[in-house]
Amino acid sequence: MSDTQTPRLNMEVLRPSHAAELFDPFQPAELYRYIPGKPPATLADLQRGYGEFAAGAPADSGELWLNWVVRERSSHQCIGTLQATVFADGLLWVGYKFAPAHWGQGYASEALRWLLGELARRLPGRAILAAADHRHLASIRVLQKAGFRFLRREAAELHGEASQDDIYRYQAAVTEADHVQAASAAGSR
Repeated sequence: MSDTQTPRLNMEVLRPSHAAELFDPFQPAELYRYIPGKPPATLADLQRGYGEFAAGAPADSGELWLNWVVRERSSHQCIGTLQATVFADGLLWVGYKFAPAHWGQGYASEALRWLLGELARRLPGRAILAAADHRHLASIRVLQKAGFRFLRREAAELHGEASQDDIYRYQAAVTEADHVQAASAAGSR
């Protein structure tokens, strides 16, 4: 298995061309019940958005954007997306979005575990944050199964209404190999 695969999934770097495969699966209104945004209005809008993500963070932003599409291996269908963002303040946040037709099958948990491994490889020793609307129990279970721990609840806004987000934190154990890799990377700069 390559480093972009899990037993049931392939991860691909997000490209504008993925919009054609995800436009219809990302249309159901229930997908947006607990996450900001609305279904993409047009395929061109989704392509434009994916083009911005694929281009990466603006050079002067101090941010790092990493985005992937999740493809189910046996059917070759695009079923979701993964996102990791290092903001200018240094905080690393992750997010995921899966088509409702693929909910409840463990795909989000499997993909999130892959993402945590990928981030540990790329950004060793970093704490990782995630937010979920406090009512989105399925997403909270995904975070908890991956090893995230509840940090705090904070006020939020969702679709113009007051809401609350639960903030979760993941901290991978730092191994000696991580220290050697980080020292090696620092020495090669």
